[in-house]
Amino acid sequence: MPRKPLLFILALLLSAGTCSETDIGAPCQLQKTRMDPTIPGCEDVRPGDISMRPGCFRPNLADLAEGRDKDFISFGVAECDNLICVRSRGSPLPASEAEPAGNCSNECITDADCQGAEPGYVCRELVFDDEFLRYLRETLSEEEYERYLGRIQNAKFCARK
Repeated sequence: MPRKPLLFILALLLSAGTCSETDIGAPCQLQKTRMDPTIPGCEDVRPGDISMRPGCFRPNLADLAEGRDKDFISFGVAECDNLICVRSRGSPLPASEAEPAGNCSNECITDADCQGAEPGYVCRELVFDDEFLRYLRETLSEEEYERYLGRIQNAKFCARK
């Protein structure tokens, strides 16, 4: 094969590999570890059913209204590429519990890491700060850290301003 076409194909393949789309800002359902048997169809749910019936483990409208000035973060949300769903403080309440209450997110270092389909996302600390996260890594066993925090390595996530 001539050298120029080979270089062109190689350059094309390399440039395709560096471009990636993100689902930051896509709608998602928050999860919580406490089951909610008041959700229709969840009357018989048990605590161990979270992986099979995640819809029975989400905040209800009263939870969201009570926490309007708080950030919510859920880990392990299958509909998000990075398994992280965030509800930013001050977000409007959904019209019903069936509507997604959060948006897909990701860990970040700077605001540039939060560029996605939706404008208005910044990189900020949610839930706890890096110092507390470091403390948990030092005091919990590897197993406990993995169970409670999974692969989370820093306290900053993409969220609305």
